Amino acid sequence: MGMSNTQIKNAKPKDKPYKLSDQGGLYLFVKLNGSKSWRYDYKLNDKRTTHTIGTYPETSLAEAREAHIAARKLVQSGASPTVTKNQEANSSIMFSTRCNTWLSKQNLAETTRKDLAQRIEKNLYPYMDSKCLTKFTTRDLFGIMEKMTDRGTRETAFRMAGILNKVYNEAFLLGDIEANPATGLTGLMPATNNKTKSNFGHVTDPEDFKVLLQQIHKPAPNRDVAVTLALKLMPLVFLRPKNIRFMKWEYINFEEALITIPKEEMKMHRELKVPLAPQAIVILKDAFKETGHLEYVFVSTIGVGKKKLTPIGESATTNAIRRMIDPRTGEPFGTGFMTSHGFRHTASTMLNELGYRSDVIELQLAHESNDRVRATYNKAQLMPDRTRMMQEWADHLDMLRVSP
Repeated sequence: MGMSNTQIKNAKPKDKPYKLSDQGGLYLFVKLNGSKSWRYDYKLNDKRTTHTIGTYPETSLAEAREAHIAARKLVQSGASPTVTKNQEANSSIMFSTRCNTWLSKQNLAETTRKDLAQRIEKNLYPYMDSKCLTKFTTRDLFGIMEKMTDRGTRETAFRMAGILNKVYNEAFLLGDIEANPATGLTGLMPATNNKTKSNFGHVTDPEDFKVLLQQIHKPAPNRDVAVTLALKLMPLVFLRPKNIRFMKWEYINFEEALITIPKEEMKMHRELKVPLAPQAIVILKDAFKETGHLEYVFVSTIGVGKKKLTPIGESATTNAIRRMIDPRTGEPFGTGFMTSHGFRHTASTMLNELGYRSDVIELQLAHESNDRVRATYNKAQLMPDRTRMMQEWADHLDMLRVSP
């Protein structure tokens, strides 16, 4: 026989919390302070769990019994009544809301936080906020990752999969979902091409890039001055290493803030114009003090006295990066962290994630394109857009490098 409303109303606190049983496992839990709540203990997947139905008198005896019957049916079907209750309560919660809360708790430099927020906003929110956070399956999430891998930003896909896993894990721990749909998501994505990685190692994590830029601007005493200047310029212009090594002073126009690489020097046999931000001009003027009287911009200072006067070696910049010490580990960056060619991949990935038009980026990278629309853009050159992007990119790198 169950309890009566009189028994429930007259239940007083005791020297320790206690239960008043009703029927079928439903009971009233009375705390030391006199507060009362309806609870139901059940076993699911060999685990004993307590489901809180509601508080008394907000939830009446009749309402508690009705909710208890519904909860028992869920348990019999293999579902958790607590999770189901939370899902119903959070049926309108959006991924962006939960993700912003997660992001605010991360110990990140402000610049890094802003970069990450922009990446998430661009790559996840348009898809994830199309429905409630709890309604996504693993297949749904994988489809979103494919949108990134299909456009060539595989590293972004892996990083966004990691963000999904962390945000959904919080939702799981809070009881909003019964299982994390992002678990194992990275294992579904295509494996990297190890050969490509070793040849064109590059970074896309802002923290890694910040540390690298800082080390470039803090050269070891024995580093060739020409190598340091070339490394400083590479992130600002993202030319192919060959175009950096064999850059001639005749290609540079300081008054127009422009580098013009003739088509004979380009892989696609098309002339390339590179707008120069003031930061790049400062570097080139520093180089002019060293080699302005010579043909090439980046001439090795090692052996100048021996009348070599040759451009820096093919592997000079990549080898310099390998030898740089990562202050976070005290060890050299080593092979695979970043190559001189990798600056192009880094710029492409990060500029896409920052929201710049892909046509402007591809044109500045001098990539081949058979797309008719892009071919039309190529004819127009898009110089105002490219000039603005290169200036904003240089400012972005300055902020990243000096961020705490």
